[in-house]
Amino acid sequence: MSKYLLWTWQHAKGIRLNSLVRIFVGIVRVALGLLMVWLCKRFIDVSIRSGSSQDILLMIGWLIGTVVSIIILRQAYYYMTVSANARQLNAIRLKLYGQLFSRQLFDEQYLHSGDITSRMSKDIETVSDLTTSTFPQMVVTFIQLLGAFLFMRSMDERLAWALLILTPFAVVFGKLISRRLRQMTHDIREDESRIQMQIQEGMEQNAVLRALSSEAWMVGRLDETQQRLKGNMLRRARFTVAMRFVFGCVFSLGYIMAFIWGGLQLRNGVITIGVLTSFLQLVSQIQNPILTLINMVPQIIHATASIDRLEELEQNQGHGSFGSFEQNQRQVHHAHTGEPVGLLADDICFQYATGDRLVLNHFTHDFRPGTKTALMGPTGIGKTTIFRLMLALTTPQHGKLTIYDKLSLRIPIDENTRDYFSFVPQGNTLMSGTIRYNLQIAKPDATDSELLDVLHTAVADFVADLPEGIDTELGERGSGLSEGQAQRIAIARGLLRPGPILLLDEISASLDEQTERQLYTRLFDRYPQKTMIFITHRPSVSELCNDVLRF
Repeated sequence: MSKYLLWTWQHAKGIRLNSLVRIFVGIVRVALGLLMVWLCKRFIDVSIRSGSSQDILLMIGWLIGTVVSIIILRQAYYYMTVSANARQLNAIRLKLYGQLFSRQLFDEQYLHSGDITSRMSKDIETVSDLTTSTFPQMVVTFIQLLGAFLFMRSMDERLAWALLILTPFAVVFGKLISRRLRQMTHDIREDESRIQMQIQEGMEQNAVLRALSSEAWMVGRLDETQQRLKGNMLRRARFTVAMRFVFGCVFSLGYIMAFIWGGLQLRNGVITIGVLTSFLQLVSQIQNPILTLINMVPQIIHATASIDRLEELEQNQGHGSFGSFEQNQRQVHHAHTGEPVGLLADDICFQYATGDRLVLNHFTHDFRPGTKTALMGPTGIGKTTIFRLMLALTTPQHGKLTIYDKLSLRIPIDENTRDYFSFVPQGNTLMSGTIRYNLQIAKPDATDSELLDVLHTAVADFVADLPEGIDTELGERGSGLSEGQAQRIAIARGLLRPGPILLLDEISASLDEQTERQLYTRLFDRYPQKTMIFITHRPSVSELCNDVLRF
């Protein structure tokens, strides 16, 4: 449990003051609740029986004022809880989202994007509720229990201790159920992630699934997963209901015991009606906090399962850092001396998982500064892997890659050298939003002149003829454009990066022959000093290059 407390404390940095203020507000509310018990007792035993009309009016004023104060504090507590929850959700989500960009890719611990999406929504919400609502409420509830117990003890010590005897039983029982409940919650979270994966992949491959007439089969698979989720949720619900039934019976018997005890004491003339009323109110104020604390146990267990899943996102981090745009721009500026840059691959060996074949087996090549190199060969031979190693998205098991120039620059490839590269991936990689937004992903402060310049180089002048120009809104994956148009905008985006090495992966696969020829003519004329590396299957492209590597 200590690791969960440490995790929540570290991630509650922005709401600690808010939590302390809410605890104080909760304590004041508890004090007013106990004051209300005392006022009710005095109103019945003193004001009604022997007080003057003025005493009665004064007591009524105190009662109304106390009730109104409790209501005001309750609403203030609620507002502060919502505020803290919103801030905590944003803080945890933003932190984990930033860390996702430093996770090691293409290894055995790779997580599905749908699974990550599920964790970034449901699990973060569960953990945020724990830190912003459950923990402060636990403190206030414990203080309410302590205050009510001391008040009851001042009136009848035996009854107070009798009601509190149930607490050790609750603690032991809660300990016994915690492990089983955590496993149930973990199973539910896993099923929710699988559902998110299936829905996400189904929408991404919608056209393919329709073409294969696989819609009914995919819907059936989703239904199977949902039925398993339903079964796990009902199993946990039955377990929780049984647990609450046991506690409900025990505490109801405690209330009846207090009621009978008070009735007998009243019959024997030991206590007054006001004292009996106070007894029943205090019994409620002792039992309700205990029940509340017990009901919080499942919430805490659910949250610990979510913390475990969120910790997986924080694990397997690379050595790079997620810096600000200004820091990245300073690094890019430092990288550019105007001198062409080359890249040396020295005895590279790489495999994706233990036991798999070597994708690259002692690969060595000098991509000389300013040259144009074509990588050719069958699919799966290792061409894309070379790009991933150059971009430090993964690391070789043997050998090294080094950036150099003709002067004295010698830099080993790591996460901080990505600024030396401009990368254009294969296929349609556009996102929903305007064309301007898609281009600014590569350079957020790019001017309109820069945007139009790279669009022209990428033979994407058609953008100027669209209704809103570069501010034309696109749907998911560039919906609204043809594949060739989307690919050219993706090329323009890659060209916005000022890196001296261009990595281009089948960038003309969706282009006709005339557009392809025009693209390469503009590309070579515009960037004669850049080192370019092409993955291609087209001889027409390789003929334009200085070197051709055939795998």
